[in-house]
Amino acid sequence: MLHRASGRAERLISDPLIGILGLVLAAAVVMAFVQPTFLSLSNLTNIGGAMLAIAFLSIAMTVVLIAGGLDLSVGAVMALSAGVAAAVINNGVPLAGAFVAALVVGTGVGAVNGFLVTRLEVPDFIATLAVGGITSGFLLYWTRGVPILGYMTPAYEYVGGLRRLIGPITVPMLVLIVLALVTATLLHRTTIGLRLYAVGSSAAAARSAGLPVNRLKVYAYMFSGFVAAVAGIYLAGRTTTVPPSMGTGYEISAIAAAVIGGASLLGGKGRVLGALVGALLLTLTRNIINLTGVESSWQTVLTGAVLIGALLANHSWGDLVSLLRRPLRTAAHTEAYPEPTTREG
Repeated sequence: MLHRASGRAERLISDPLIGILGLVLAAAVVMAFVQPTFLSLSNLTNIGGAMLAIAFLSIAMTVVLIAGGLDLSVGAVMALSAGVAAAVINNGVPLAGAFVAALVVGTGVGAVNGFLVTRLEVPDFIATLAVGGITSGFLLYWTRGVPILGYMTPAYEYVGGLRRLIGPITVPMLVLIVLALVTATLLHRTTIGLRLYAVGSSAAAARSAGLPVNRLKVYAYMFSGFVAAVAGIYLAGRTTTVPPSMGTGYEISAIAAAVIGGASLLGGKGRVLGALVGALLLTLTRNIINLTGVESSWQTVLTGAVLIGALLANHSWGDLVSLLRRPLRTAAHTEAYPEPTTREG
């Protein structure tokens, strides 16, 4: 029993995610001393609100990466879904109907991505980039470049997190928690989740084992489109307007958060908790840059430097812990199995 508990503790300590959490904590502590407004309720609320959209998309991206794919259309799908929800509400449809329409559109675009990648065998990078471009272009043509306004209702303010439920708790926070728990359970506790890991690790081996590789990849892209639509519904409520450029750059943030959290661009690796921590680190970095008044020309440079540092912390922490544990393991092995002695003469 003691040995089992010790093994679990060792695995926890050597988890690469600990390095990222340490980086987040260190940045927060330093900022608390350097910039007192960092811990103000308004700033913490801003951090939470800005993190949610990236967190949603990072979960979607993580699932696709696990399956061995890549989705560069999540930002565009998020924006189009937000536009659909806003426009449908403006046409007098209740919130529930508008949200369903947005979710159907997002899931449908995800299915198109899956079809192009699996059936037409278009590389995922090209397929999703093209679909994202078409989606963004359609939203721009549809709106004529004019932001969609006038759709906000008191109920939608709850959905967008502008009104709180209890204390600091908002509807989007609860939705993110439920989505994260459900996704983590599907990935680690169900057959389809384990099969997604298998497909991402080796599609050829999975196909040889009789797994429906193409179908599983389509499911992953459909899930990504669905979650991107959820992010769009939330962001439209938070910003109270849907500009045609809403989703610009979000796909890069989603990829960065997922990879920082331990997902592999080669597939077969990733987890929901890591995606959330990656989203938190990205949001925290941007918030610190804004609070410290760094010139806009340097903001991208500093963000990239932090990302590199986070990736190094992610991948080197486990190696460092393993290196420190090696002498202890060697000593324990020697004590348990001493070298045989020989008699002379």
